[in-house]
Amino acid sequence: MPHVAKLAPRLAFGLAVMCGLTAPPQTASAQMLPNDLQLRLAGSSTIGQGLMQEIITAWAKKIGLTSVRVNAGMDADEYEIVAERAESTRRMRVEVKAKGTGAGIEPLLRGQADFWMASRQAQEGDVERARTRGVANVPNLSQFIAAGGAENIIALDALAIIVNQRNPVKRLSFNQIRDMYLGRVSNWSQVGGPNLPVGLYSLETSFGSSDAFCSVLMNTGEVAKCLEGFARLAAPRFATAEELPDAVANNPAGIGFIGLADRRSARAVQIGTECGTGVEPDTFRIKADEYPLSRRLYLYSHPTRPLTPGARAFLDYLTGPDGQAAVAKAGFADLNPAFAPDGYGTERLESVRDAQDGGKLRIRPSDARAFEEATAAANRLSITLRFQSGTNNLDTRAEADIQRLADMMKLPAYAQMQIVLIGYSGSTGDYAENRSLSKERAEAVRDRLGNAFGIKDILSLGVGPASAVACNLDPKLAGLNQRVEVWLRKRS
Repeated sequence: MPHVAKLAPRLAFGLAVMCGLTAPPQTASAQMLPNDLQLRLAGSSTIGQGLMQEIITAWAKKIGLTSVRVNAGMDADEYEIVAERAESTRRMRVEVKAKGTGAGIEPLLRGQADFWMASRQAQEGDVERARTRGVANVPNLSQFIAAGGAENIIALDALAIIVNQRNPVKRLSFNQIRDMYLGRVSNWSQVGGPNLPVGLYSLETSFGSSDAFCSVLMNTGEVAKCLEGFARLAAPRFATAEELPDAVANNPAGIGFIGLADRRSARAVQIGTECGTGVEPDTFRIKADEYPLSRRLYLYSHPTRPLTPGARAFLDYLTGPDGQAAVAKAGFADLNPAFAPDGYGTERLESVRDAQDGGKLRIRPSDARAFEEATAAANRLSITLRFQSGTNNLDTRAEADIQRLADMMKLPAYAQMQIVLIGYSGSTGDYAENRSLSKERAEAVRDRLGNAFGIKDILSLGVGPASAVACNLDPKLAGLNQRVEVWLRKRS
């Protein structure tokens, strides 16, 4: 995924700070690893085909294995990476089977894989399918997704709606995309495009991209039923991630869905909202969880089986700053904190009174002033903290991001910086209650940083539904507004 928006800081101190983001040392060392290190990964093609080769190659070189080769497997979605060092007995072999997210849980549970690669969060259906296939002692879903357990967020991607480069349509809403795939919109002229019949393309059911498309855009979690309900496709459903974008790129009337990093020479359209705005799939908005089709990429370990030393070392590398730098090099959005691009703060100030609800909600002037005062001369970090549903408990990504933020604040470049935590809510329900909840969540993060990491110079506030980043009229997008943002500013 090329970086379509340069992550340039707005303040003079930004560049110096960003240079320090990779300072913390890696925990894995070559001396701690076995001489004959073996890893097995199964699942998502987005991760396996698009990301893992870059990551594993970078890690091999990090631990001194300079000779790296990739051997093709029997199937197109299988390969192995072998890394060695001259005049040494040390060797690493990594086996990757990238047959789709849904195909990864069973090898993990049967002991045939160390990690399950998933381009969406584990679901009850994954667990149930494993049970129906006769896998013994299948853990519950809660054991997979518990914070601090088997679930590890390793990178960020986005589901892209792609069209041909020559197609003049720049923006499509959820409803327009849905209507195309259901056959209600059959010609591009119905959405402001050329007089051409729409050419629909789709992936197979095992892809995490199919799951995301069906659950978010088509409003159904039953992927097989969802795909069967599509209007006539221009080609049979594709079994590899490379074929679909190439087909769209060769068809002036084509449209499809794919991970943004896999779009190849096709073009991603803006996602339009019910409020008339459009959201670009740019790197910062993906990192900040503001692009409505952004998604997290996961590695799951077995919830009750301890990791081998090699698997633990690999996971520590991948989730650390050096591994995340390799994620970015592979074209995905990494988890290392980044600053908003130029103009971002100004855009947010201009929208502070706009809850994007068609003018039905009036933002209290006191909340608008509080936001403006808190963000004056401040710079927005990509860290956006979210919570487990209905609680003040941080979710899996937020837990890791809290640690990243604490590590950053230990660096000399941050000695004169103050953290500003701003809580937000949606617009549904009572205004005062929403504002109170947003404040409670910001204070919960403040207390966590103070109690766990000794960081005391923190400003926290809640502004309820002020400065929405998504349309509150659209239930699929409104959830993006429930968050705590992290800003940094020089101490006064």
